[in-house]
Amino acid sequence: MDSGAPDLSTFPELPGRGALVTEGDELHASDLGNLVDRRPAAILRPRTTADIAVAAAWCCRNGVPLRAHGTLHTTGGQALCPSSGIQVDMRSLDLIHAVTDEHADVEAGVLLHDVVWHAWLRGRRLTSGPTGYLQLSTGGVLSVGGISSLHSEGAIIDRVRAVEVVTPPGAVRWCTPERNRGLFDAVLGGLGCAGIITRARLALTPVPPLARVYDLHFPSLQDAVRATRVLVGRGEVDDLLIRWFAPHRHRYQLRCTAYHRADRPPDDAHLLRGLDVTAQVRDVTYWEFATSTDNRYEPFVAAGWDRVHKVWADYFMPDSALDEFLTATAPEITELDLSETSIGLLIPHRRSSFTRPGLRLPDDELVWLFDMLSDAAGQTDPFWLPDRLRRNQRWHRRAAELGGTLYPIGTDLDPASHALVLARPGQMSFAQEDQCLR
Repeated sequence: MDSGAPDLSTFPELPGRGALVTEGDELHASDLGNLVDRRPAAILRPRTTADIAVAAAWCCRNGVPLRAHGTLHTTGGQALCPSSGIQVDMRSLDLIHAVTDEHADVEAGVLLHDVVWHAWLRGRRLTSGPTGYLQLSTGGVLSVGGISSLHSEGAIIDRVRAVEVVTPPGAVRWCTPERNRGLFDAVLGGLGCAGIITRARLALTPVPPLARVYDLHFPSLQDAVRATRVLVGRGEVDDLLIRWFAPHRHRYQLRCTAYHRADRPPDDAHLLRGLDVTAQVRDVTYWEFATSTDNRYEPFVAAGWDRVHKVWADYFMPDSALDEFLTATAPEITELDLSETSIGLLIPHRRSSFTRPGLRLPDDELVWLFDMLSDAAGQTDPFWLPDRLRRNQRWHRRAAELGGTLYPIGTDLDPASHALVLARPGQMSFAQEDQCLR
């Protein structure tokens, strides 16, 4: 429980001249889900890592919760601070220190969009691949994991070379797989529970200038899954995902992508051999491919999409149990789950590509991220929200019984109270009332 507003009269001067905001409507109260309402006692807008370190030390001495957030792109209040605590708005740490052929060295508030752009200018991409939506802070992505549609590269946290971290007592540590390894493992995918990531070096790799995108449509999710398994097994394409959306919620699109140069285009017939379906084929630049989701959602965000309720269900499923999970779950997806701005996703990945312990995955070599990203845009049904929350509870139980694990960006709330019903066990470092989903 919150212990009341802290006495901020002794809060120290910030060495980097950051700002501590204690009044006004700008105090953050919710994340992208717009379901959890929690206003902190103050917001810290740091200008340097030292500002965060000083604040962390003061909070540690005074028993005040401290939580960091980036663009708040979770839907269950994961990054929100209790009203007795201080929320660190990491977006003010937005300096790109360097982009080389080997890595991008950026502060935690830098958007993935900007990382991908500067890498692209050098003919490079994130080794892990980027998330589908790029308007996310680097620190926020590294705190949850970061999943791309590159099926053989693991998560973004698996391709991090180093991170700068502020620990709960206010120490600043550089961490790598060789140096401060325990803290390195704890903060990547750690939801801010072991420290605040303030800077990171992300591995880069060369990328051909073009992406050939193949869209294949199937009448059932199971048919799309079978075709995807074939393509994963061959390992001849780069990106793979299945998606479905309104108004054709019973048509499932398998999108596979092969990167290439203009003088060495892919052999379409060879890549798609044995798949009894017609493909829509087009070439785009890698940059156009990487930003396609941003471009789709830009007008929706401008129209107020950020302010509508969202209930997201996100689970990693083992391949051995996927068919059983989908047989029970797919018929339960109705028009109420899919608006013009919501989408369903299935993304395959090789388990052996994941190396960081902070992201819990099933044991099968082939694992799938199931995402049902529902929102209330255009909904008039008064029971939409409680019904979607009950749906998530039902699906979560089903996924867990079949060996699935939770990817902690979604919504797991009690339909009656809108209170989070899951919390990570163990001691929380930066917030006594931590809402980490596991």
